Amino acid sequence: MTVIKKVKIEYLIVFILFFSVQTGLQWTNGAFSSEFGAYPDEAAHYVTGLMLRDYVSDTTWEPPMTYAENYYAHYPKVAFGHWPPVFYVIQSAWMLLFSHLRISLLFLMIFLTAMLALTVYLTVKKSFGCPAAFGAATLLLMFPIVQKYSGMIMAEIPVALFSFWAVLCFGMFLETEKTQWSAGFGVCAALTILTKGNGWALSFVPMLAVVFSRRFYLLKRLSFWYPAIIVAVCCGPWYGLTFNMVKNGWQSESLSLNFTVTALGFFSYEIVKIVGWGFSLLIAAGFVKKIILPFRESGAEGKWAAFGALPLSVCIFHALVPAGMEDRHLMTALPAVLMFLAAGISYVCDLPYFQNIAYKRKAAIVMLSLAIVFSYETYTFPGKAWYGFGDVVRDLLSKQEFQDSVMLISSDERGEGMFISEFAMQEHRPGHILLRASKVLATSRWSGAQYELICATPDKIMNYIKKIPAEIVVIDESLPAASRLAHHNLLEETIKLYADRWELLSNYPVTRKGVLYEGGIKVYHLKGHEKQRADKICIDLSGIIGKTVEIRREPRESSTSVTNLSAERKAFLTEARKQAMTFFR
Repeated sequence: MTVIKKVKIEYLIVFILFFSVQTGLQWTNGAFSSEFGAYPDEAAHYVTGLMLRDYVSDTTWEPPMTYAENYYAHYPKVAFGHWPPVFYVIQSAWMLLFSHLRISLLFLMIFLTAMLALTVYLTVKKSFGCPAAFGAATLLLMFPIVQKYSGMIMAEIPVALFSFWAVLCFGMFLETEKTQWSAGFGVCAALTILTKGNGWALSFVPMLAVVFSRRFYLLKRLSFWYPAIIVAVCCGPWYGLTFNMVKNGWQSESLSLNFTVTALGFFSYEIVKIVGWGFSLLIAAGFVKKIILPFRESGAEGKWAAFGALPLSVCIFHALVPAGMEDRHLMTALPAVLMFLAAGISYVCDLPYFQNIAYKRKAAIVMLSLAIVFSYETYTFPGKAWYGFGDVVRDLLSKQEFQDSVMLISSDERGEGMFISEFAMQEHRPGHILLRASKVLATSRWSGAQYELICATPDKIMNYIKKIPAEIVVIDESLPAASRLAHHNLLEETIKLYADRWELLSNYPVTRKGVLYEGGIKVYHLKGHEKQRADKICIDLSGIIGKTVEIRREPRESSTSVTNLSAERKAFLTEARKQAMTFFR
């Protein structure tokens, strides 16, 4: 067997091992049974990816904007534009090859996480050998924050993966000064930025890495600036068109010194909290060994200069851009941080105290000590337990009399997202028109700012519901007091005030973050309006996309089915799935 084949087999075995570990962790955490409510954005990511999948599968080929607006009318969690397209392209391709069901998308996230772990393994192995590489990659999978977000349909994992690839390319450019690696950094950076706006943090990496490596002469070379050209061409048009939508999700729409100072303190503390104080000391030792000490002489090695630049770039970017302060933004930095952890451990092992200890014994002592520190200080199973709306959706879909009904859901972002994503997952698309009370009874920006009631009294709410009519109203009574906005309270008051107009169909239990609320979901039926229907429904989205979306209602029979594919396309998709399954076997 040739060396190349042995290496490929090693990579495959390691990848399968990481994939299996990650699958076991997500099974333990409950990700496979939980609905898409663990984070407010999770359902939006799923529905947007599903929309792109359905658009590719559809034989009508409507104009993209028309199709997206119609899709939003049915499943109002589409976020295309607020986030860039790469993550949704990946999702849609995966769904076409396998399935659009929850388990399929979770295996996509497991696949991407295993790829990230494999990349860390290969990178650490080059400098510190197999034991350290396996330990670093396994530690990455074990971090609670990685477990948490790799069990959701969120963009953090692919952003971390593409960012690390970009940094590896730039490190190679610093060491070899070859144009191909500079271009590789540009391509990976563009891929990251078109996955999520956090990718713009990579714009700080080249300059910081040049400073750490003291290779200032590279600034005079055109090849150093190729990434800027690539990113400008690939990403500039998209962000030029969608920047106003992106800003809607920010905590503030303008830079603020107060935010920057607060954010620097927040992210500095959170990165220590994520890895633990024990590991932080080793990481600091590794940073001193690989960056600070070499800088005093001829400069850090190229790859280490790039690794050192990534965590700082992430913190600087998120301290400057007022998009909010959340620990998930730091996931991009973790692969590089683990490199310095390995360097710190190597530094400790080389101390005079350890020089007379055999390598295997030394490795066992270090690994055991780190395992004890990690398990005591950092490790936990984050868990994912959000469900209850799936049962509601199954029951509503089973009732023939509601097959053409408009349905109104009133909950917080998580509850509305679970309800809408379950409908999109379970029904024959495009199906029911679903309305979010937070969008039709009130208006606000994406971030929730500038909240204002549209229907400010129970009478106005009742008139609005009758005008459509929305025959089914689903109210989530499990909301904590802080999440109960004015429109939600008014809708509950409306149901009570007009009790003779409503029939309570059923109560359902709902689980939020592992806490069960018996009878937390109530489903009401509006009596006496079964055969009435408005020709159109208007949703004011001026605060989000700058326009009002008009939904024209058509009979369900005339709706285009996502399964109405041409014979050629069906054959293509079937063959593609077979090829994919053959590959993964």
